[in-house]
Parts: sequence; structure tokens; C-alpha cells
Amino acid sequence: MIEYGTTPQQLGMVAVTQRKHASMNERAMMRTPITIEDYFNSRMIAEPFRLLDICLETDGGCAVVVTSAERAREMKHRPVYIMGAAIGSGPHPTPYGMSTFGWLRGSHTELYGKHISPQLYGMAGVTPKDIDLAELYDEMSIAVLVQLEDFGFCQKGEGGPFVEEGRIEIGRELPVNTHGGFLSEGYLHGLNHVAEAVSQLRGDAGERQAKDAEIALCTSLGMQAGSALILRR
Repeated sequence: MIEYGTTPQQLGMVAVTQRKHASMNERAMMRTPITIEDYFNSRMIAEPFRLLDICLETDGGCAVVVTSAERAREMKHRPVYIMGAAIGSGPHPTPYGMSTFGWLRGSHTELYGKHISPQLYGMAGVTPKDIDLAELYDEMSIAVLVQLEDFGFCQKGEGGPFVEEGRIEIGRELPVNTHGGFLSEGYLHGLNHVAEAVSQLRGDAGERQAKDAEIALCTSLGMQAGSALILRR
């Protein structure tokens, strides 16, 4: 907010958009649509973050099956292929290892994605323009804005306007967290993002299906590092 003028309205639109997606997801914990007014009426937890900026603490289960491409072609369901994978963090070691968070690198405005995205896109042989949808780790609303920037979908500081303009909605430029994400579906520490991407790429996401989805980005982060996958239909 200090460096780029990000507004509470822009944070709120992450929550509003993801709840809209969750309303089409029978697995989501929170399916009732919310408005930006509902967002501002939710209580402040730690300024500038309100209740609706923060992920749901969730009991649940999720699994994916990984096998060879040859075997996958013989399975019952349409396979989804791993094009690229990367894990890493920023350049400065900490007592806990390599930190993923900006406050240990001197800036709140970047995360691990800035450092691993060149390797990730290089391995996959694609660019951000080739990504059809993104399932971005959203333990907090701000993480979505920062990852949109660090993974190359917009310039640094432009994540807020990108969301506010509706560009992350299903049917728009880059559908993000099409299941509702951690803010509305539930917080299964990143694996539900992978399951959702697989469903979208198979074309069996039902009402929330993103049109012509061929390539998806999935991300995850933690105290020591962050990781990402690029998957294709």
C-alpha cells in the first residue's frame, strides 16, 4: 500500500471474486456470495486484513495420483501432464533456512515466485501468456496480488488493479482460484489447488469450468520456500 497504492477495495475483490467461484463448488465450505460491502463490514483482524482476507482453518482430505505418462494414458480418466515444477526462495538465508517472505528479505512486495518463475517457465517451455488459469496459494488475500506480479501476469504494483478490474474471474483473462481457494473452499495447504487444476484441465469442473483450459499454474508457499507446478491437458 505504501509503495504502490494498493487499496483495501482491491484486497476485498480477491475475497469477493473467490467467493463467487466457491458458490459454484459443492465442496466449498463457504458458498454464500458476498459483496464488497460485506467485506468492509467484516471485522478487522490485523490491519489492513479483515476476517474475509484470511483463509479458513480446515479439516479435510485431498489426494492426487502421479504415475508415468505411458500408464496415465491407459487410465479411466483423462490424464493431466506435469510440464514444469520448481521450488525455492529468496537469496538471503535465515535461522529457519531460505525465507519465502519479504520481511526477511527487506521487502513485503515480493514472494518466492519472483525467484523460481524463470526456472518454472523455462522447464515448461511456456510464458505467462500461455497460462489459461491459475490456482494461487491464498492464505491471505494479499498473496494473490503479489503472485500475480511475481509470476509475470502483470507488472509489480499492478496486482491490485488487475483484480479490481475483474480479470481473475471465470470467463475473463486469467481465472484464479476457480474453486474458491483457501478463502472459501477450504485450506488444504495447496493440494486442493492441484486437484482443482486437474479437474479444470480435464473439463469436468461443471458450472465453474473455465473455457478452453489447456495450461494451469498451481502454487504453494511456506516459511522456508515456495513451489509451483505448470500442468497441461
